[in-house]
Amino acid sequence: MGRWKFGLGVLVLLAGCLASSQPAISQRAVPFLAQPKTLQALKSLQSATPFMTNDGQIPPADVYNGPFFKLNHAWPTTPLPPITNAPWQAAINNGPLTVANAPAYAAALKAAVAVNGRNLIMHYDTWDAAKAGWYNEPWLGSLREAIRGTYQGSCCFGSDNFEGLGVQFSTRVVTYYDARAAAALNRFWGASAMQPTLKAADAQFAEGSLIVKAASFASTDRTKPRDWWASMKGAQEWDVYIDPTTNDGAPELWPSYVAQFDIIVKDTQSSPRTGWVFMTLVYDASAPGDIWDKMVPLGVQWGNDPESTSASIPLKENWVNMKAPPYSRATLGWNGRLSGPNDGAANLISVNGTQSDGPVGNSSCMSCHSTSQWNASLHTFQPGSFLSRPSPTPQGQDRLSRPAARWAQSALRHRVRRRG
Repeated sequence: MGRWKFGLGVLVLLAGCLASSQPAISQRAVPFLAQPKTLQALKSLQSATPFMTNDGQIPPADVYNGPFFKLNHAWPTTPLPPITNAPWQAAINNGPLTVANAPAYAAALKAAVAVNGRNLIMHYDTWDAAKAGWYNEPWLGSLREAIRGTYQGSCCFGSDNFEGLGVQFSTRVVTYYDARAAAALNRFWGASAMQPTLKAADAQFAEGSLIVKAASFASTDRTKPRDWWASMKGAQEWDVYIDPTTNDGAPELWPSYVAQFDIIVKDTQSSPRTGWVFMTLVYDASAPGDIWDKMVPLGVQWGNDPESTSASIPLKENWVNMKAPPYSRATLGWNGRLSGPNDGAANLISVNGTQSDGPVGNSSCMSCHSTSQWNASLHTFQPGSFLSRPSPTPQGQDRLSRPAARWAQSALRHRVRRRG
């Protein structure tokens, strides 16, 4: 049976995958269907609609009277003209990315989204995604809190992950697509997002497509909502409406700190082997300027460096900024490949039956967002249901297919297991 190979089209297929990250090492995974809260969340997903704005939990007016998240799914219906000589390409003389020129590329890429990045992070009271030309993916409304539209990324990081951290924290993430990237969402999902076109060509982004993801960190300790980590001193505070303990209790207005901002661009010219470039900005309290200026590059990744199989072989498709704050470099991936503090690329691992004493880098930005395969012949989409289901079995049993179950697990990633 044929398999549709989407490559980085997984960003379209698994809505919200850019934000995917899993519980940190302080949590133990248990079988997917053995968790009552997971089953409850699965039922919520099954009754969800594609363009739900939030999870239905709205803070009362006496608690919060600011702006709320507005899902923008008015995706462009026609592709934008091809982009040429983009600023980030011009910064490296329209040649390929290298470790030497990656800092210049990073500076130009950050500058390209600076207006919207600064407004989104610092001026949310006047931020309007629709007017700014930024869009969202479908099928995540049942997971989004109402104020910022964030959903849980990772939980729960602690002192095993970051030195000097006195509490555990979880992360909240929200993703936006520019007009070029959103045209691919329209082509793949269609106006209703109920009958996606499962074809490789329709899952590809146009050259120059930009996707950004903001991540904020929130203490899970009710006694320490603020000032729980020196690394976040002076960071932009985002109010979110959540249960900070992550136990699915009653939500409350809770502060979080913007700590990471990812920028992903489709750029085959600069990255001919993979066609994509990933960049991570992290908050640096010691950097000069305003809060956006303090979001400094952690690094750039444009390939998996398959030839670099040990620490003695230098990386040629990753650049890490060694001047980035120490906390942000504690969670780099395999042999120092790019991965931010939200991303969970360092995990407890076991080799020949021996478990590591602490987190070990075993993934990266690009290897997480790598080839996805979907066996379209095994299932069809049913109206009114988020999950796809296969045709009835010869015994008349209609059960969730393995690919669909994996999709459900991905959608519930923060409930089940840590990203690998």
